[in-house]
Amino acid sequence: MGQPVINLTAWALGQLKIGDTLGDTPDKALQRRVAHMQRGTPHLSERIFPDDTIVEIRGNPMPGGGYVATFTDVTAFRRAEDALKRSNETLERRVQDRTARLELAVHEAERANVAKTRFLTAVGHDLIQPLHAAQLLTDAMSQHIESEFLDSFLRQIRGALDSTDDLLSGLLDISRLEAGGLVADPRPFALSTVLDPLAQEFAVLAAAHGLQFRYVRTRAWVHSDPLLLRRVLQNFLANAIRYTRVGGVLLGVRRQGHGLLIGVHDSGPGIAPTQQAVVFEEFHRGDRSIGQGLGLGLTIAHRIAALLHAPLHLHSVLERGSAFSITVARAVPPAAPRTEPAASGSSAIKGLRVLVVDNDPDALEAMRQMLLSWGCDVIAVCDPSALEASAHEAALWLFDYHLDDGDTGVALWKRLVAVHGPRATVILSADTGGDTRDAVREVGLSLLNKPFKPLALRWAINHLLAKPGTATP
Repeated sequence: MGQPVINLTAWALGQLKIGDTLGDTPDKALQRRVAHMQRGTPHLSERIFPDDTIVEIRGNPMPGGGYVATFTDVTAFRRAEDALKRSNETLERRVQDRTARLELAVHEAERANVAKTRFLTAVGHDLIQPLHAAQLLTDAMSQHIESEFLDSFLRQIRGALDSTDDLLSGLLDISRLEAGGLVADPRPFALSTVLDPLAQEFAVLAAAHGLQFRYVRTRAWVHSDPLLLRRVLQNFLANAIRYTRVGGVLLGVRRQGHGLLIGVHDSGPGIAPTQQAVVFEEFHRGDRSIGQGLGLGLTIAHRIAALLHAPLHLHSVLERGSAFSITVARAVPPAAPRTEPAASGSSAIKGLRVLVVDNDPDALEAMRQMLLSWGCDVIAVCDPSALEASAHEAALWLFDYHLDDGDTGVALWKRLVAVHGPRATVILSADTGGDTRDAVREVGLSLLNKPFKPLALRWAINHLLAKPGTATP
């Protein structure tokens, strides 16, 4: 009682050894505290003592004069706070580490996808080329075989090649879909440019199976991706013919609201209601006693339809048949729509002089033999540098897209057009990538993907030659 504040402060500082911890002398520490109190300045600090005790020192002036100092042991609080900080820092480092590992994994996955796409493109091209050549050669051979015995063997070979084509195309398509390699490129086009060649191709296939095939041409225009739409309908038609034993197949179009419903109807065995929900799943097959396949056709059709934002529909009754259809948006035809040429005849092809350029000798010879069997006058060239005069003489140019030394069929076409003027031209390619498609479309040429049925090429040629203003030498 009655002690001066300076004496009490000196005693407290001595007990807390504050001068020692700050490197000050006790007198300097005392003078600093007294000055705070005389000025009435609030004070807040913490001190850590040799025994690791943490004390919070807080000083505040009183409203009526005087000064209050409090000393609080905050050791437990600060240690808990420090532990929480360390925990947060550890958690943040773990999050950063996991984020880095996730980014690395995503990067590696993207690299793997790119590598997978490149691998599939390369392998697909290398596998498709000999398969394509074999299919063309069997077609050329069929024009010269008169023996029913040999013709039956040829039909079996052709069937085996077609099955191989279906298997390979299905695997490549599903892989591209999973890797994001298929991208829709919708645009307005005449629906007949997709349906007519499909009808020709599958009418022949249906006849070979003893089935009727009905198709009524349409002048409607739609807005979609013609190549992807063709793939969907091709799968529908292939399934219809594969599973139909008696009766026939109908390919038809009808209006549905603001869209068009393109349907494939068959008189096959039908699909049980319990199976209709799973027919679009991978590797699902109906009657396994019929033909070969991986059961990917409808899966591919379903995924492509999703890319096109085009709903699929299925209606089926057991023992009466099935109808698979797709709805696409209608488009307005051009102001002066041209008349689509009928592509069933072959008179325009017979005697036609055709220039074929392909850097694959087997594919080139197969194409030459097939065109010769059609009555064409064929100039077949592997080396584009040796065809200047030949290019001028030909009325039709058929160029493979990927040539040697980075050259392309489109680049070759540009060079020849600059010298000889335009010709009816079809670009052929086993590459179904978007870059190839865009390069061909940019210059207004027709693209036919390998392996293609001979009828598809015949239709494309007739279609081109029937266009008004087609240049001839």
